[in-house]
Amino acid sequence: MTDDLIFVVDDEPEVGGLLAYYLEKAGYRVEQFSSGPNCLKALDQNPRIVCLDMHMPEMDGLEVLKKIKDRNSGTGVIMVTSNNTVDTAVQALKLGAADYIIKPADQEKFIGTIKEVLDQTRVVGQIRSLEKDMKQAFAYKNIIGESPAIKNVFTQIERVKDSNVNVYIHGESGTGKELVARAIHFSGPEQNRPFIDINCSALAESLLETEMFGHEKGAFTGAIGTHRGKLELADGGTLFLDEIADMSLQLQVKLLRFLEEKSFERVGGTKKIKVDVRVVSATNKDLQKEVEKGNFREDLYYRLVVFTIHVPPLRERRDDIPLLCGYLLNKFKDELNKEISHISPDAMDIMNNYRWPGNVRQLQNVILQSMLMSQSGIIEVAHLPQEIQKSRQEPVTPLKESVSFEDSPSDDNSKSDFHKISLDEGEKQTLLSALKMTNWNISEASNLLSISRTTFYRKLKKHGLSQSRD
Repeated sequence: MTDDLIFVVDDEPEVGGLLAYYLEKAGYRVEQFSSGPNCLKALDQNPRIVCLDMHMPEMDGLEVLKKIKDRNSGTGVIMVTSNNTVDTAVQALKLGAADYIIKPADQEKFIGTIKEVLDQTRVVGQIRSLEKDMKQAFAYKNIIGESPAIKNVFTQIERVKDSNVNVYIHGESGTGKELVARAIHFSGPEQNRPFIDINCSALAESLLETEMFGHEKGAFTGAIGTHRGKLELADGGTLFLDEIADMSLQLQVKLLRFLEEKSFERVGGTKKIKVDVRVVSATNKDLQKEVEKGNFREDLYYRLVVFTIHVPPLRERRDDIPLLCGYLLNKFKDELNKEISHISPDAMDIMNNYRWPGNVRQLQNVILQSMLMSQSGIIEVAHLPQEIQKSRQEPVTPLKESVSFEDSPSDDNSKSDFHKISLDEGEKQTLLSALKMTNWNISEASNLLSISRTTFYRKLKKHGLSQSRD
């Protein structure tokens, strides 16, 4: 007996009974119904297949088929018909029926049809499950983080996801720009349409052109057939152009023409191909500066940069580091076959204070390396890569480059007397400056100093500033 449940719906008991007998003999679970309405009432049992008589007095087979497909399009429906209604069976196939059999049913052919339709429903189920997983994986609500900086990214995604405007994503390398691009696509109305990506820095100019626009047979040596480019493949969906600043000026002209006309020609072709595509672009460079330098066309810039999302570096969202670490530990434990679920407080403190030049991508690499090094259920300081461990001894830059004691609120110490301040007093003044600049917002002040809130509180206590607001 298998777990596959099959419904048999026929107003003739002898016909329905024979089909049920064949199915039970083959090891399937069977429910038998004498009318369409009774079958529809039982659909909550989630049958894999419904064997449905074409002609029944209360509700005919085509009407029942439509209602089954409306309720659960993944259910396989096999129509049972007589010789003189084959045309109607073909109509049923157009409405979503998987197959049909003709009365009287041959046992071997009938069971063979059942097996084929079961295989079809399994494949369809797997595809839908993958699509669902994909949507969930890239829904913006599943981007890891609770910090104000990443919540601002969520807000921006929410504002733009339902529109069709072009989006420009800016952020340092490793911050997750592609993840944001996918979140925009899979959270919006085009989520069931294609998401196609191209890395503009990964291919030579000629290869990038054919990759994007496609080519006709014979367009160049080696073009033995017609090739559809990624713009064509993305029709109705999203084209993500990563590292857009690295696209050549010549190719920028062709992209600009497409954005203006919504059509293009394949390389070596003359036929205009129209597509409806939202373009999402990204780079870790300052695109405005690239325009000023003459490396990027200003008219293309304004076509692409309709809505901008800035993805913050990890050092500006330190509150998310513990959450990201927990997610990565869980992600890698099956891959490495290691049950490591904790990071020691000292190791966590070092990671909270590290500047993470490689951002989330670097953090992922560090967690993977540390898990490989650990032989217990916890990651200790000794398991961290050397460059992370060494950062503990490096002096912490007190304020961002744009901030100095000269332009920060201070007490009685002038800039000329700065050399007389002790190290402890200097640290205290730095803490006070950061607090006053952020109106005593602990989270913002700790971010300003690039240290964790835990470390910040500890230093406040050390200098007796916990209750001070003067």
